[in-house]
Amino acid sequence: MDVHGVTMRALEERIPYARSTISENLKGKVPPEAFVEAVVKAVVLETRKQAIDLRRARDLWQAARTPSTSVVVRPVAGAGSAVALADKTSDRLYEVMDRNLELEKDRLGSQQLVLLLMRLVASLQDQVAALSEVPAAAAEMATLTEQLHLAQQELDWARQARSEAELLASRAQQESFALQEELARLRAAAPSAEEAVPVAAQLPAELQEEFFLADVQRALATAEGFLQEGAQLRERLGGELPVATPPTEAVVKGEQEVMRIVVLLACRALGVLLLVGGSMVNYALSTWFSRTAGGVGVFLWAPGVLLLLDPWDAYTDWWPALRARIRHDADPPGWSVDLGNVFTRLLRVSWAVAAAVGAVLILATFYWWPLWWLIPLVPTTLGLAGYTVAGCSRPAVRVLITLTGQVAGLFPGTALARAFKVEALPGSHAQAP
Repeated sequence: MDVHGVTMRALEERIPYARSTISENLKGKVPPEAFVEAVVKAVVLETRKQAIDLRRARDLWQAARTPSTSVVVRPVAGAGSAVALADKTSDRLYEVMDRNLELEKDRLGSQQLVLLLMRLVASLQDQVAALSEVPAAAAEMATLTEQLHLAQQELDWARQARSEAELLASRAQQESFALQEELARLRAAAPSAEEAVPVAAQLPAELQEEFFLADVQRALATAEGFLQEGAQLRERLGGELPVATPPTEAVVKGEQEVMRIVVLLACRALGVLLLVGGSMVNYALSTWFSRTAGGVGVFLWAPGVLLLLDPWDAYTDWWPALRARIRHDADPPGWSVDLGNVFTRLLRVSWAVAAAVGAVLILATFYWWPLWWLIPLVPTTLGLAGYTVAGCSRPAVRVLITLTGQVAGLFPGTALARAFKVEALPGSHAQAP
């Protein structure tokens, strides 16, 4: 019971004995043989391990009933012998295999959940695109949009859970390999030691494709429940695992993604500092020296604006197309512009400009205005700078995309209208591609 983590209450639900009888039999007296067998069958679920433990339990029960030298309990060995060590290692290996089976089920389930959620997100995106051209379906469109947002959140969570499960499963497998090698070494001196046979993990029924994709609300609830249970499982079993050895490919990719985000935020922070610093230099020089000297700050704020625009993605996406056209390739890749990314970058620069205005007003306060103006200016400026670095303006971006789509409806037949798939005046609820 201790090895498999079965409590008294859980045992009471698995065997046909009253609580008082169970408590009495577990206090140290020799229980009936039927009780011993019932406990072993209720606690040890793996068939091969159950048969081994039943045989050992009967031997121990017989030895306790008739303690004499004529009773032999398998295996007969001293505490420090090879047989005893082999049995101890075998028991430990069974514990590790049971734990590994749980982790493997979590890993397989997380991978299956990622694949299913990707299909669900793609299906919802297709439905949203189809309804975007139907003005009368506004209510259904709002429901689908909310479901799509939730599905994308669950997909991100499932990908993170998959990475964590792969790391834990790898660590658990390494411990299992070490115990198998140790058991193989001891088995040479202890031929009676039993061999552990791993059990294949199976996907739960609720993650089967047909069942999962049949109902969107049920799929989202199933995903959330599975991910919560997986997080609790990894938290419970993670502390029992040995220290991790070289990371898996998934972990390396995760670390690279973290490093990319850190560098991106650092570049944005530097961009804010350059823009704010350049604006303050411009104000100071043009106020106390001459207006012509105020242009010096452009050497600071111009690179700052460039860093705030996050040019790295644009370089990655557009450089192959530009290089192909420079080389006059026969089939150059096409250009693509994501309005969401464009508006996000423009809004980020706008927040940074507002922070720069606040910094200039702070500088002016020291010379022209009462110092109590610093009370609202300083926290407002710091908040704008922080939001520029780490904030996300998704609601504003959605509003801008909607407005752009309605403007596109004013000019049917243009490239902008074709991009939004609109042919009429605003009010067609145009959506971004």
